[in-house]
Amino acid sequence: MKRIIICMPNFIGDSINTIPAIELIWQTFPQAQITLLGPSFLKELFKYDPRISNIIVSNKKKKNYFKNIFAISRGRYDWGILFTNTFMTALLLRLAFVKRLVGYKNECRGFLLNFKRPLNRNVHYINRYAMLVNEWLGNKFTYLPPLKLYYKQERNFHFANNNPIIGLYLGGTNKKFRRYPEEQAVALLRMLRNYNLVFIGDANDAVTQSSYVQKAGIDNVLDLSGKTSVGELVTSIANMDVLITIDSAAMHIAAAVKTAFIALLGLSTSPTSTILPRTQASVFLKIENNLINEADYIKNITPEIICKNVDMLVNRTKNRNDAQQGM
Repeated sequence: MKRIIICMPNFIGDSINTIPAIELIWQTFPQAQITLLGPSFLKELFKYDPRISNIIVSNKKKKNYFKNIFAISRGRYDWGILFTNTFMTALLLRLAFVKRLVGYKNECRGFLLNFKRPLNRNVHYINRYAMLVNEWLGNKFTYLPPLKLYYKQERNFHFANNNPIIGLYLGGTNKKFRRYPEEQAVALLRMLRNYNLVFIGDANDAVTQSSYVQKAGIDNVLDLSGKTSVGELVTSIANMDVLITIDSAAMHIAAAVKTAFIALLGLSTSPTSTILPRTQASVFLKIENNLINEADYIKNITPEIICKNVDMLVNRTKNRNDAQQGM
């Protein structure tokens, strides 16, 4: 039985993008014991994934470096797959006696790797990880496996009616120019008053988003921002009909649990062509017009435009469900 350890990215969205590559490994080695190494959120993100045998949380502090080495070395791994790009991650697995390593040959770490390929930053993250694995496996696969995130199948919030549920991640002041503007956010909530609304986000977002609810004067709202773990967040998004989000992590979760979403793209932190999920149940709104500063883009995404797309996605989902029930 092969023992494989995968060094995972540091962000939720990037980690979700590794799922097709992990599936290629699983299809090739269905009896393998697969361990994930990375941030603590992996324990909840992959808790219900039947392909994953173990998760090791790596501690980034230097004083814990040798603890990481010891934890990895106990697994006696045959292969280490590096979805990270740094020299230190390759060195960590080498010092932990992982027999063979697969990764990108950047940061002068090529001599530490048994299989290596150049890192092409212009390729979509999903393809980037899958191409690395597929080349290591001899290019035996042609198509990307579906993006699927396993989660706890439950209803973790309830409303007193059966109206469609719209999730909102509009951002707090800490999101700066990525945040959806306050005046437009309040107008958007008023336009969505006939839907059930669920706010998500972190504790910083909660303060700002709760003020929007008060100013909008609506009561069909459940505010979960700052109140959910990663696992609970996944389940919450899975129970929504449409998610409106400025946050890429929530966007990728929605794609992986097949929830329709509307991504509000203002100030970008990376080239959007390499991170946008590959899904048809979504709308990406980025309206530049003739503006010079990227920070101003999100102001062009009016509440009317968002509501029009919400109605379209809700109707599309309803028609699809009606068609399935009529079969």
